[in-house]
Amino acid sequence: MIGENLKRKGVRKVKQLLVIFAAVLFAVGSMGSVHAITLGFDGFNDGDNINGINLGGVTITGTDGVVRILSNGSSGTGYVSPFNNIAASSWTGGSYLTLLFDNAVDYVSIVGGDGGGDFDRFSMEAFDAGNNSIGSADTGDFSGADPLNPLATTFIDYRTLSLSVSDIKSIRLTQVAWGTAWDNLTFNPVQSSVPEPATLLLVGSGLVGLAGLKRKFKR
Repeated sequence: MIGENLKRKGVRKVKQLLVIFAAVLFAVGSMGSVHAITLGFDGFNDGDNINGINLGGVTITGTDGVVRILSNGSSGTGYVSPFNNIAASSWTGGSYLTLLFDNAVDYVSIVGGDGGGDFDRFSMEAFDAGNNSIGSADTGDFSGADPLNPLATTFIDYRTLSLSVSDIKSIRLTQVAWGTAWDNLTFNPVQSSVPEPATLLLVGSGLVGLAGLKRKFKR
């Protein structure tokens, strides 16, 4: 009877260890990515310069040290949403902003355009940590609302541009044609797939415990 009780306790212990071990393996396997982050730039005032400010996962800079906040209708034309947008200091075609991410990302999208009722165009180019170009996307010339992504917006002309590629560390966001304001920046950070030392220790402890129980039952 005593031996039978010990055996039952041993079986329960094995089941508990197996559950813990399975949970640890699931956690390790889920380390590859985290939820996407979307920024609307709505915590600032019209005219603020957010150049070099970490916005929570990304820092945006302009070539002349200016990344300006535009509130809806602040220059009489209307922008991407009823709230804030970002723009370079100049409306001149070819002006660009650099988006530097805290950690590598594998997806970036942004809405851009203006309220001028003309043709617009903007592009994104992605770079890895070594500043090597690894992908690009371009809206081409456009006018009117984005048929693939209709938004409640004061924009007359706008498009959503996205780029999906591994190990993006920075993005060059360029207004190819005259003047672009941007909003709704979304990016998907990717965590390291290498388990932390504490996780490895926990997995190892589970394996040692299972091996010890196996030897115990063989006796």
